[in-house]
Amino acid sequence: MRTLQLLGFMLAIAGFILGYVMLAPIDGETSEASAGGAGIGIIFMVLPMLGWSALMLVPSSFALFNNAVRQRNYFKGHFWLNLWRLNLVISAVYIAVVLYVAYLWFKISFGT
Repeated sequence: MRTLQLLGFMLAIAGFILGYVMLAPIDGETSEASAGGAGIGIIFMVLPMLGWSALMLVPSSFALFNNAVRQRNYFKGHFWLNLWRLNLVISAVYIAVVLYVAYLWFKISFGT
């Protein structure tokens, strides 16, 4: 459980940093080919990293709400508990993004 929490956090941070590095040089004067390349990089590198991070963090973060699970997986001390709290925030962001995308999909599909 600690491995999932730590690896999911590292993937999330790496995905956010890589996304920023890919999109930072894009502005109005950037060629379309460069902007397209950045988009392909986002689709094939950043999104899978964030997807795997979400698959690791969301279930394990909610499982750690149970005190017995935390004790059994040695989630003790300030570092691990703070990492869990930070991962709960990241998990909430993942869930909010999925719900927003689902809302947009329903809105566009049913035309309401």
